[in-house]
Amino acid sequence: MKSRFCVLALFTVVPLAAHAAEQSFTKTIHFRDRLDLAIVSGAGNVRISQGPAGRLTITGHVRANDWHANDDRIRDIAASPPIQQSGSIVRIGSMEELTHVIIDYEIEAPADSIVQASAGSGDIFDEGVGLSARFNTGSGNIHATGLEGSISVSSKEGDIEAEQTGQGEVKAVSDTGNLELRNLHGPLRAATNVGSIIVSGTPAGDWSVETGRGDIELALGQAACTIDAETGAGVVHSDLRVEGGDGSGVRHLAGRINGGGNNVIVQAGQGEIRIR
Repeated sequence: MKSRFCVLALFTVVPLAAHAAEQSFTKTIHFRDRLDLAIVSGAGNVRISQGPAGRLTITGHVRANDWHANDDRIRDIAASPPIQQSGSIVRIGSMEELTHVIIDYEIEAPADSIVQASAGSGDIFDEGVGLSARFNTGSGNIHATGLEGSISVSSKEGDIEAEQTGQGEVKAVSDTGNLELRNLHGPLRAATNVGSIIVSGTPAGDWSVETGRGDIELALGQAACTIDAETGAGVVHSDLRVEGGDGSGVRHLAGRINGGGNNVIVQAGQGEIRIR
């Protein structure tokens, strides 16, 4: 009994390591021309919102990702954050130099900025910033609304939600995630291996919508297009009248909607397709 109590005592006197304390920073950058903004986050969320013209405000919250980062390292990064500026070109973050550290970014930028953001592990939120926006995540969701011009969004493991206010090409791809794309006015390529897809808008260019396993819903309204929808295991429903084409059964529907127009190709390996 005595030896057992001694062993237990040896374990109780060893102190546990503590995470480094969180540090924050805020940096304001002024510029004259249209902002060209690139954000790289190895680990952490990125949130972008509208700010005044000619000004970029970056707030970062720095904390440890594991037991390797200490208080000094966290303080050093907050005191000298990974931000580079050359005129109206600003680069934020680094995936290589900031191992063992998480930085959550809150960014205010003009609505007409050119924006691209990448997160290895974390979500990306954009509320109305970007004439030509490009976002991608490794494991994280993307939520982008009120964007003008072209949009390119991709995620390896995460859901994608995007809303367009102007015209432009939209590309949305996820390996395993759901896609919800609203108010589109241009060409479209939307694809996911596993996940459902919801799309609304006007095919002002050809559309390609594809899922390996999941349902697809298209809201076309009064838009004119030529549809070709097929599912390998499921059924195709259409609330809109499809004219002049052939439907080879409940799994395949093809023809013209509202007189025909740009091609809309819809494919589901396993899942239902609904057109309304």
